[in-house]
Amino acid sequence: MSVPLYQLPEQQPSVWQPTSVEEAMQLKQQWGDNSVLISGGTWLRTRWENGLSPTPQHLISLGSIPALSGLTIDTVGHVHIGPACCLSDLMENELIRQRCGLLVQACSEIAAPSVRNLASIGGNVVTRTGDLIPVLLVMDAQVGWSDGQKERMLPLEEWLESKHFTSYEMMTKIVVRASEQDMGKSHAFYLKVGRREAFTPSVVTVAGSLRMDADGTIVAIALSAGGGSAIPARFTELEDAVTGKLLSKEVLQTLHKGVSEGFEAVADDYAGVDYRKITAANLIVSECYKAWRKGGGAYAPRS
Repeated sequence: MSVPLYQLPEQQPSVWQPTSVEEAMQLKQQWGDNSVLISGGTWLRTRWENGLSPTPQHLISLGSIPALSGLTIDTVGHVHIGPACCLSDLMENELIRQRCGLLVQACSEIAAPSVRNLASIGGNVVTRTGDLIPVLLVMDAQVGWSDGQKERMLPLEEWLESKHFTSYEMMTKIVVRASEQDMGKSHAFYLKVGRREAFTPSVVTVAGSLRMDADGTIVAIALSAGGGSAIPARFTELEDAVTGKLLSKEVLQTLHKGVSEGFEAVADDYAGVDYRKITAANLIVSECYKAWRKGGGAYAPRS
């Protein structure tokens, strides 16, 4: 919903275009809570238009900082993604397509093409509820933050759980390990359930990867869920509980119970908590069953 003209502020925000992280943080410290760091601005704009957040006096654009739009791979195979990269750039980049196929799939299921041409991966993460977060959690993402002087790296999972994050830091990079599915070693999945097939807010979003031995023993597993207003999270205790076990009907039941009980879903006008919990559990267990059928054929349960 657009804001009527008579509700628009008399003075539009000033737009600043720093060319370095240091300069951006100097501006942020100068203008404080009257300013906001902005890349694509698609999420922020909806909040301003719907009256959920006041329009700031100063917009600090990150589009002129080259370091925030880079895509590289290091010597150990980790992919470094600039947070200002828009979703369509990630989808079209050959490095990302080869090394992070699951992330490309997730990007393709977010919003409309016109939004993906503006929306940034960093902006999706900073919302703390973005639909890319479950995939990034499964990929063991690390996130870089800088106050303009020092940079620190945090596991994405730790940052999501932190209640003491300061707005006087900015995201500088997202580092992920390459998807094992893309290297032919495991089954990986990303599924989004919405009110309609496309261009819709998520009700439930799940992601995961599963690697097994030839006999169906779980060697490694990573599972996550989010959607709507829920902060996505990994099911680390559940993962530890089933790793090393032979995938069986009992293990699938353990996974279903663990996800449905452990997913901290949030109700809204689209769906209730119980629906989201059961849907997340059904999606994840279904994919784990498919993985066993794919890798362990003769041993897969049929009921």
